[in-house]
Amino acid sequence: MGDAKGIEYVVLGREAFEEVAKLINDEFLTREPLSMGSRLSGSAAEGAIGSGLKKCLDSGVTIGAKDASTGALVGVRLSYIQTKGDDDSDIEPTSEFEKRVLGIVIEVGSKVDVFQDPGVEKVLYMYMLSVRRDYGGRGIGKKLVQVTMERGKDLGCQLAFTTITNVLSGRIFAGLGYETRYTLDMSTPEGDRGMDLAAMDGNRTVRIMTKRL
Repeated sequence: MGDAKGIEYVVLGREAFEEVAKLINDEFLTREPLSMGSRLSGSAAEGAIGSGLKKCLDSGVTIGAKDASTGALVGVRLSYIQTKGDDDSDIEPTSEFEKRVLGIVIEVGSKVDVFQDPGVEKVLYMYMLSVRRDYGGRGIGKKLVQVTMERGKDLGCQLAFTTITNVLSGRIFAGLGYETRYTLDMSTPEGDRGMDLAAMDGNRTVRIMTKRL
C-alpha cells in the first residue's frame, strides 16, 4: 500500500466548485454503489447534489487532497456542520436519480437522531468521500477523513456522522473507531428499495456510522 507523500491537504471553498463537481462526476458517481444500482445518471453540478456541494464548500470543513507537484485535485472529503435546531431540509432531491439515490440516504439518515446523544450540540456531517482511481491505495481517503475530523473538532463539533454505502469505506471508518448505528440491508425483502444489486459490486447495505470527537 504506498504512502501519500507529495499530497497536500487544504480547506476548499466555493471557488473550487467546478473542480470538485468534476471529480465527483468522474470518480464518485461512477463507482458509488447506490448510483450504480439505480441504473440512472446524475450530475454533481446541479440539482440537490450541486446544492449539497455548495453547502459543503461554504462550511469550512471540506478538505481537498492536491498533488503537490501539479496542483491537481486528487481527492475530496465533502462535509458540513449542523447545529442542534438547524433546518436540514435544504437539500431536497429533484431528479429521478436524486429521488432514488439521495432518497435512500435521507431515509437511512433519519433513523439516527444524533442530537439525542448526551452533550451533542454540533455535528460534523460527512457528505461524500472520493479519491481519483490513479491515486488509490496511498491512504489518501483515510487521511482526508482524519484531517476533516480534526477540523470539525477545532470548530466545536462533538460528533462525526457518515453514511456508508460500500465495504471499503466502511473499513476505513471502522478502523478510525466509528460505530454502526443503523443498517439497511437491501438484499432482504424488507430492505428492498428497487436497486439492481447485481450492479452494486458486491455491496448490499447502507449504514450510518458515528464517532465522538
